[in-house]
Amino acid sequence: MTAPTTAGRPRLRELRTELGWTQQQLADKLAYLAWTLGQGHVAVNADMVAKWERGVKGISPRYRALLCHLFGVTAEQLGFSPAVSTVPSRPARDAESLVSLLDDAASLLDQLGAAGTALAPQMLSAWKDTVTSRRTMLGLLDPAATDPAGHARAATATLADLEQLAERYQDLHATVDPSALLTPVAAHVRMATAALGRDHTTAERRRLLRNRATVATLAGRLAYEDLGDALSGRAYYSMALDSAREAEDHQAAATALGYTAQLAHADGMTAAALDHLVAALAHAEHAPAVAPWLASIQAIIHTDSGDHTAAADALHRAEPTAHQRATQTPLLFDYGPAHLAAATGHVYLQAGDHTAARAVLATALDRLPRTEHRTRVLALTDLATAELHAGRLTDACRHATTAADLLHRAPYATGAARLRAFRTMAARPLGPRALRVLDDHLGRIAA
Repeated sequence: MTAPTTAGRPRLRELRTELGWTQQQLADKLAYLAWTLGQGHVAVNADMVAKWERGVKGISPRYRALLCHLFGVTAEQLGFSPAVSTVPSRPARDAESLVSLLDDAASLLDQLGAAGTALAPQMLSAWKDTVTSRRTMLGLLDPAATDPAGHARAATATLADLEQLAERYQDLHATVDPSALLTPVAAHVRMATAALGRDHTTAERRRLLRNRATVATLAGRLAYEDLGDALSGRAYYSMALDSAREAEDHQAAATALGYTAQLAHADGMTAAALDHLVAALAHAEHAPAVAPWLASIQAIIHTDSGDHTAAADALHRAEPTAHQRATQTPLLFDYGPAHLAAATGHVYLQAGDHTAARAVLATALDRLPRTEHRTRVLALTDLATAELHAGRLTDACRHATTAADLLHRAPYATGAARLRAFRTMAARPLGPRALRVLDDHLGRIAA
């Protein structure tokens, strides 16, 4: 019998810590995964995981296959022989798995704090047809199972609860799987909509409308930008705009219109996108902090349509003034010096100045926080394109492969579309090793 390899131990610890899991959490997720796949009970605990990582105990073929499935890697990437795994590589989270949904939901509700209790009935209602056949899992979502007082409180969520949750979603947006985050966010939108049907003072109604505008905008971003559902994204943005206008909140209205313009641009409707931006900039006259972000969107739309003069003018306006920086408040959009640098690099790239594009994009990537994976994906893909134009295929594929790795960790449909466009542009045979590596990574995203 062949002795178990120890090559995968350091990689196993690395993969676990990258996801922020404890050894016990990894053991629990393996147990859930085995149950979801119909493999019955597995005898794994934190002590066994620790022994695997230290190389004290060998990992049987069954657990090797489950680990590959859970982390979305091949056996070779985990440190074993490629022939060991019997389960094909798949993303770490299966959106169709009830257990995965419940696991994500329970984790998110914990992160959202006490106010998150209010969302549980809405989330449970969304899944009730599936959940009713798995009664043992109801406790994860139904507060009545363990906290009758919390369940009663959920029916009377306060406006302060909803505002606290809206702030928490923005904190979680950078790091949480968007398919998991969309569930409580969509539940929040339904709860806010139901609350608007009740009697409120004028001030309370405006606060509630602002809250729905903010959360609906985030729901649109998650649905469209991350998950590629343009129809749902457009509907959420429309709801956000209506709510913001009724609340007379110019900043929220300008933000919703900015994202609507990006969606229209992606759909090839340049005139409509620019019209949305004109309306957004009218609102921005009363909310100047949002104006530079809108100008950066305008620059990208102009440069993508070939109007580089208009793009340069918009880019000039995308630099915040001292007053705008001083008055800036937390917004749903991601915008700062590094984001402006990424937009500038894209404009240079489209204008054909590949040397300037490479320099600015490299600066943007140095400045962007590691949690800004969405902007990093776009900047990496643009940098890969600039390197491709310079004839450096190996460097181009290296940047594109890094972007593909980020996309494998969390879905981002906008970035995936940009990366596919790069691969089409490369249009080379599969001979060069760098391109084969990239295609392997792109295959993992599509799996």
